[in-house]
Amino acid sequence: MAVFKVRYFSYISAVFNFFLFSDISQVNAQAPIQAQWSSRGYGADGPWPAVEVTVGSDSKLALFPGRPFQTFVISTDYCRLNISEGCYASMAGTYNRAQSEMERTGSDMGIRFSPPHKESMLGMSVRGGDFVSWVDSADIGHARVADSSLVLIESQMMAYPGGQWYPMSAGCLGVGGPSAINQSFTTSTYPINATLIPGRLWERGDVPSNSFGLHIGSMQPPLGGSLWFGGYDQNRVIGDVLVTATSFHEAPITLRDISLEVVQGASPFTFDTKQDNLLTANNDTMGSALPVYVDGCSPYLTLPKSTCDNIASHLPVIYDSDLGLYLWNTSDPYWPLVVSSASVLAFTFLASSNTETLVVRVPFSHLNLTLTAPLVNGDPKPYFPCFTGGDGLYTLGRAFLQDAFLGANWNQDKWFVAQAPGPKVQASPDVVAIQESDEVIESGSNDWAASWDGFWKVLTPDEVDVGPASTGLNTETASPPGDDTAGDGGGLSTGAMAGIGAAAGAVVLAFLAAGFLLWRKRKARAGSSKRRQPVDANLNGCHEDGVVKGPGGYRYGNPAELRDTSPPSVVRELDGNAQWLQHEGDDNNGPRTHELA
Repeated sequence: MAVFKVRYFSYISAVFNFFLFSDISQVNAQAPIQAQWSSRGYGADGPWPAVEVTVGSDSKLALFPGRPFQTFVISTDYCRLNISEGCYASMAGTYNRAQSEMERTGSDMGIRFSPPHKESMLGMSVRGGDFVSWVDSADIGHARVADSSLVLIESQMMAYPGGQWYPMSAGCLGVGGPSAINQSFTTSTYPINATLIPGRLWERGDVPSNSFGLHIGSMQPPLGGSLWFGGYDQNRVIGDVLVTATSFHEAPITLRDISLEVVQGASPFTFDTKQDNLLTANNDTMGSALPVYVDGCSPYLTLPKSTCDNIASHLPVIYDSDLGLYLWNTSDPYWPLVVSSASVLAFTFLASSNTETLVVRVPFSHLNLTLTAPLVNGDPKPYFPCFTGGDGLYTLGRAFLQDAFLGANWNQDKWFVAQAPGPKVQASPDVVAIQESDEVIESGSNDWAASWDGFWKVLTPDEVDVGPASTGLNTETASPPGDDTAGDGGGLSTGAMAGIGAAAGAVVLAFLAAGFLLWRKRKARAGSSKRRQPVDANLNGCHEDGVVKGPGGYRYGNPAELRDTSPPSVVRELDGNAQWLQHEGDDNNGPRTHELA
């Protein structure tokens, strides 16, 4: 009888535990899953934050997150092609195709589809051979997704306006697609399904929906990234949320304007608080707005050259025509003031109502990025990431996503954009699940300006009163040395007369400088904020004879030295069949949700 009771209660206990822990498991399974971030940054034009993913049996990779559908990974063969200059991709890790085939974890599965080059990195020109579609497992966070849809990067490079090709630094993590659990590909025999990460996690009940929420954060000032599948960190969403249909590679959002704004303190610019109309000025063909894409694989702010020039006309920068980028003039006294100030580049987006807008602000400390080898030779160079190259797809990349939240609920074919916080955000996340039926998401209660307290400098009037730019002002050619020998026996030598003249000139200049400084001091005390004259509007941007003009129209030196424009030593087949898209051409009563048609 005692044995029966023990067995009976053991049976009851087992049944009870089964249902109890099954329920607990189900609850845990429905929680959003967090991706793990690398402790270091990657890229020759960042550095940029990246997530850690294990592909196949043991290929540990750092990937830039933020593209729909497939995950792009760099293969070990890529390093063999770029061995002469060093394989920069090896820092982020590469995928061993041969090993995966030998271990039977990965294969092309007979898939014939090769993604167009433009899909790998919107806003950039990508050249090289055809991409290879691939299937292998992917471990992200504590979840494994078998048969993940991958694309191998084996020979492709980024092509810049000067004709140079540069290797990629890291691959890119796919974050799902509208109404898609997997992708079906044609083979010579039967269709093959390759899974997408959030779709597969939702299908098997690991997360509450086929969705994601992303804020990549930044390396400087340091702010860890946030990527959740099945939900998002509400602390990373501030203010209004823009809602758009389909995906961010298929449906551009409407950029209505770009402006420079001084949020707090004195202005390091020629204006006091705001300079708008930078998107369309000096461009009669653009119209009143511009469709732009969002892509976490793309590094820059790829915009029309007229727009970049409009912005650059207010900044101490030098245009590098080879790279299509703007180098910060670090010799200019206004450079450290601008990049540390409480000033922003503000992007105004239009909602479907054509009256409501969303503004995403990017502080200049996030626009003071660094170019390193192989993009530049020698010492690293600070640069401003407005990019004038590409193949016609205007795109907001990682430079924008440092300060923007990007998310989607693929169950409803909706994706979201909002302002993200600065580095003073709460350390512990406030994770909110995205349900299958959700067509909108809610923002948190953070104050955006407060999230930057202590991380930017609130300038004083005295600090910004540093005088005109110090670089490139002297454009005269030096005269040849004078003859220092004596004349015909009388008077002073030419050298002596030159010395006396120089001394007299120095005295005069000293008096003039003292008078000028006294006048400036009195003017500053009088409260004048107009320190420099604005750039002449007739310059049609900021270029004159190839020289960039900065604040006040001052010349910031000669154009950047052109690099060798010869193609790479390894000749690669160009993709001549790619079809490129063509473009034609703040807050009331709390956060709102704006939907685009």
